[in-house]
Amino acid sequence: MAPEMNRRAALGLGAGMLALGAGRARGMGIVDRPGELMRLDRPGLATRDRLDTAAARRLLDEALVAFTGAADPVAALARYVHPADRVALKVNALAAPGHPFHPALADRLAELAQWVGVPPDRVVIYDQYPTRMRRSGYRLVDEPGRVACVNHAMRGYVERAVPYADGRQTLRWCRVLDEATAVINLMVPKDHDLTGVTGALKNMAFGSLDRVRPFHRDIHHAIPWLYAQPEIRDKTRLVICDASRVTWDKGPQDQPKHRAVADALLITEDPVAMDWAVLELVNEARAARGLTPIERTRRPPTFLKVATGMGLGAPFERMRWRRVDAGGRVAGWTPSHVEPGRVLGG
Repeated sequence: MAPEMNRRAALGLGAGMLALGAGRARGMGIVDRPGELMRLDRPGLATRDRLDTAAARRLLDEALVAFTGAADPVAALARYVHPADRVALKVNALAAPGHPFHPALADRLAELAQWVGVPPDRVVIYDQYPTRMRRSGYRLVDEPGRVACVNHAMRGYVERAVPYADGRQTLRWCRVLDEATAVINLMVPKDHDLTGVTGALKNMAFGSLDRVRPFHRDIHHAIPWLYAQPEIRDKTRLVICDASRVTWDKGPQDQPKHRAVADALLITEDPVAMDWAVLELVNEARAARGLTPIERTRRPPTFLKVATGMGLGAPFERMRWRRVDAGGRVAGWTPSHVEPGRVLGG
């Protein structure tokens, strides 16, 4: 079937998967397919400053189908989302306006969630900063009967005391995350001035708190520790990377001069696998410009070693990556621009 479909057809085709998806989705939280990641390449998807949104939406549908083996994108999403869920789509708009997770893709996932059977007012697109969301093209709305698109302050925060470092840390999660039962992590591949790269783990860990500055002192341990909290780990079911572009230096803010075309979309359940893939993307763009790999700089992404040790994803040697070209041909994807030993030690 074509990825784009009307609501009636989608509900009919997706319904057969709901019984299978219901039990699996309600029981998820820990990664069910550790190390598995798929990259779909589509030359011509983007320029440095623009995205072909129609092509990107089709590519998202193809990625869901290819990764799950389902018959259609509704059935694919039904593996992760149940009609009774409260679905949160955590986007990343920090690098507004030039390199956010594109609103067209978030909107498409919201549509698919409704076709699975989730009522529109139980689907929320969210991020931290209202100005950055608006500059990225998100339209903030929080009205009865509609899919919501909100920043943290529109719904407020929920506190929970959790000992960390000094034993006095209180976490203030945004209420959207606290109330969600299913989260989809939607991020972009970027260089980061402190952690080397930023992707799946940091998008959820730092993107769902009210204040992140206190954690910067111990950032490589803080990111995995926060992600391992039940508010994130027990709810996040899928990670999708808008890799139409990649920021290869001076991130995480928007850096037009340091943004390159990657023409890809990545999908996984494993946030650690995704962040290794982000490192590969960033280093590939850096290599093309004669720059040193991130792990050879003074800011290697050692949070990946901590996250692996905490069981948030598969060890690097167990990664199983696949790459799908524009013709639909699938092949193993072996990263050639990362040096795991420099991150993991040994």
